[in-house]
Amino acid sequence: MIERNRVSSQQKLPTLDLSSTNRGTVDRLKVNITVQSGDAQFISFRSLNEQNPKFPLPHNSVDSSSNLNSSIQNDLNQNKKIVQLLGNTLYRQKYEYQEVQETLIKKMRTMTRMQKYVKRIPHKVEPFQNFEKIAQTSQQQVKKKVSFPMFYNGAFFTKLQHQWIPTVRENTMAADYQKRIYIFGGIGSEVFGDMIEYEIQFGKFRELKQKGDIPLNRYGHCLHCIGYPMLLSTQFSYDNQQQNSINGKQLIIYGGEMQFNSALKIRENLSDTRIYDIETETWQLLKPNIECIPESRRSFGSCIIGRGLLIMGGIRSRFQVFNDLHYLNLSLCKWTPLETQKNPFIKGLAFQQLVCVYNKPQYIFEKRETRSKQLKSYDYEGVYCFGGCFIDENKNTQYYSNFLAILKFDQPFNNWIIPEITGKPPLSRIQHTASYIQDMNIIIIFGGRDDQKNNPYFNDLFAFKILDREWIQLDIFGSIPRPRAAHTAVSYRSQILYFGGVNLNGYVEFSVNIAEFNQNQIRQLAAEYRPNDQELEREEQQPQSIINKQYFSLHSITPVQPLKKLTKAEELDLQIKQLSFQNFPKHLK
Repeated sequence: MIERNRVSSQQKLPTLDLSSTNRGTVDRLKVNITVQSGDAQFISFRSLNEQNPKFPLPHNSVDSSSNLNSSIQNDLNQNKKIVQLLGNTLYRQKYEYQEVQETLIKKMRTMTRMQKYVKRIPHKVEPFQNFEKIAQTSQQQVKKKVSFPMFYNGAFFTKLQHQWIPTVRENTMAADYQKRIYIFGGIGSEVFGDMIEYEIQFGKFRELKQKGDIPLNRYGHCLHCIGYPMLLSTQFSYDNQQQNSINGKQLIIYGGEMQFNSALKIRENLSDTRIYDIETETWQLLKPNIECIPESRRSFGSCIIGRGLLIMGGIRSRFQVFNDLHYLNLSLCKWTPLETQKNPFIKGLAFQQLVCVYNKPQYIFEKRETRSKQLKSYDYEGVYCFGGCFIDENKNTQYYSNFLAILKFDQPFNNWIIPEITGKPPLSRIQHTASYIQDMNIIIIFGGRDDQKNNPYFNDLFAFKILDREWIQLDIFGSIPRPRAAHTAVSYRSQILYFGGVNLNGYVEFSVNIAEFNQNQIRQLAAEYRPNDQELEREEQQPQSIINKQYFSLHSITPVQPLKKLTKAEELDLQIKQLSFQNFPKHLK
């Protein structure tokens, strides 16, 4: 800007016309003033008077001309400095404004770019009821975490009273179909083999008549509802293969342990597989391939996945623990051992619980998935395994587990994953129950026992949030159940029904304990609940069983130690009496 002003200042200034003064008509006086290098040079009045003697000027003005010239020069210098300062400030402000404008433009571009990746959330989000709806929705709705609202941060228990209940027992197994629960086997005063039906709507027990190939009495087995329509191969023979259609109204049973054999002094395990038709109430024996049938076992983990049965671990007849996995394909009636990688249970595991959490479990292990469009796999899907124990035969000790592992069948090589979990997990335990509530997408852990503690039996309640991978200990309201282990549980909608079990006082009464997890129902039940002190006193005054804790540890290696010193013959007689339940209390029969 300064150079531009200098160029303009070198131009000639306009001429001064003095003809309009009061001195009369005179010739025009022309004075040319030039500016060089930005500084104006003025001619004093005295020099003008000398050059033009015809126009005398007053002496006062001539004398003061030098002072005026110096003052004008100073003013010009000051104005020059002010103009330079103004120019510098304007130059600086211009570039600062440009920088601010560029930063604002960049921010606007980043905001528009981020808005493209922002997903719009609907105004109302309805909680999903089953995993089939998740598969039909978009990936945006599937990744959305489902909240687990706990108004009381717990569950409400109610204990039902019935006209007739089955005899007390433990290690029985139950499976549900629609609004009915089917219970088979167990051990109490004897090893049972009856089939009991419980109607949830009416709250009634009744014993069913069994037909066909009725299985032997057993306990520590598995019982599941198949639930998927398929073609069942009842005999493994390529030449004469019989196939029957299954409409999902069938139950499958495998394994378990029989009555104590006093001659061999051992409890023999079973390895047969049978199908029970609910409509016809008949049993049917499966004859799979002989070379791959898993060894007989009891107290193992199992679940229905794909179109077959998955079993894991368990105990042999000689108190040895398995570390294998086997899968029974019902369409082929064929057992196949499964190999996994990163197995954390190399030393084996027993008394664990398996829960199948898959979007569409009936399509797992299907070959047509590779030919057609593959199903999307999600991080939370898999078979969840919790709890259990293994036995170190060299040290003659038992080790209990409380960590959670996930078996991923949707990944190659069937990897085991130990996820990063937040929250306080449950204590180590065995003979507990793990129930999956599909509406809330949580796994509920209840009861169990740890023989290494002073109070070995538990009645605590834990919830595992599958999407958040977080453990939460829940409070119990209402009719608080007694500590127990070796009981059975079935989930129905937002409820879980618990049957039987055992604790230090003996077998628990086989009445139904219902745990409600719906918060609206909990509020209503809490307002109507009135505790009955008489029932609590009866439970506390119940006499203890003569069978000590070491018998209930059926996997224990150490022999039963009597309280008093006995001879060898008396000691053997006492062991046989305890195992055969001859001296069982009358009030528990």
